[in-house]
Amino acid sequence: MEQTGERLSTPMASNRYGPWAPTTRHEVFAALDGCAAPWWFAGGHALELFTGRTWRAHDDIDIGIRRIDAPAVLDHLRRRGWEPVVAAAGVLSPWDGGPLDAATHQNNVWCRRPGGPWQLDVIVGEGDDGRWVYRRDPAITRPWSEAVLERDGVRFLAPELQLLFKSKDVRGKDTVDVEQVAPLLDGGGLALLAAQLRGDHPWLAMLRGLAPACTADDVLVVLDVLARAGLRAWVDGGWAVDALLRQQTRTHADLDLAVERASFEPALDALDQHGFRIVRDDGRHNRVVADRVGRMVDLHAFDPTVVSIDDDGVARHGGDGLGYERGGFDGRGTIGGREVASISPATLVRYHTGYDVDDDDWHDVRLLCGRFDLPVPPDYDRFTSR
Repeated sequence: MEQTGERLSTPMASNRYGPWAPTTRHEVFAALDGCAAPWWFAGGHALELFTGRTWRAHDDIDIGIRRIDAPAVLDHLRRRGWEPVVAAAGVLSPWDGGPLDAATHQNNVWCRRPGGPWQLDVIVGEGDDGRWVYRRDPAITRPWSEAVLERDGVRFLAPELQLLFKSKDVRGKDTVDVEQVAPLLDGGGLALLAAQLRGDHPWLAMLRGLAPACTADDVLVVLDVLARAGLRAWVDGGWAVDALLRQQTRTHADLDLAVERASFEPALDALDQHGFRIVRDDGRHNRVVADRVGRMVDLHAFDPTVVSIDDDGVARHGGDGLGYERGGFDGRGTIGGREVASISPATLVRYHTGYDVDDDDWHDVRLLCGRFDLPVPPDYDRFTSR
């Protein structure tokens, strides 16, 4: 096949490069029978295999493989009479027998019998022997036992990971898929999707509505994991407000925790050992993790070395200027009847400023300022003037 500089459209929409006539899962099994490298169903078929039912027709059939296994899988298909063609960066190029390059976006290989229609889209992904890696954010990894599921001898990409890929450029069929599948996801799957999607994403409200709330028992489970690892943590965010008030005053989607910078990676490791996987990477000072139950933890790191103290008494911790009030870690409160360390009231109020505050923020600030005799920041003038 000649290379073309014209932009490739999706396989199901494209006739310019030849028609698609998708094969069946049975035929895919026959084509890959005896292949030593692992592979699994992806795309809409993966979601069907997870749910055990069908709700729409499919224009193509996808399988997933690891990039390190691409030569073995494609060579196997070629020896079975298939023609593998790399679809990357706007061109179609016959596979040359070598490895596929992530840097040049060699992430898809279309396959057909010589002279026939396209029948199979091989999706090339990242990972090593231990873990699957999300191509768009390498901080998002999963053990293979969680990334690729198996039922009745059929392997398929975990549904939350498939929906994560579908969430980037949403088509009508993708929304149909998420409406069918999301209600069946566990809390961890919902947490991953909700953490990765931005505030204006059309799926976000539905996913948040399905996600479980973070309970006091959930908070204590997380604190126990860290305590057993010898790590100290301060409750932050909405749960810190309720800890200081010594009663739960509203529902919470997650748990915010602060740990010393030296404890950050050990805390992530301890949580990972208890099934908490990274669902969002917000930089060297912040990760969001969740377990399969849906317990979501927003973990923040701070450097206890005070670099400077400004005129307002704000201690600047670390070279990145993370700011805390003097005494910002002196808060004490209770959650579920247990005494916990928390961020101080004044620091929590200050952290509830500097952005477009909402009703939950006003709820927290109103209670904190009332209980601890703190001034209400001007950010809340529209609430106080009601």
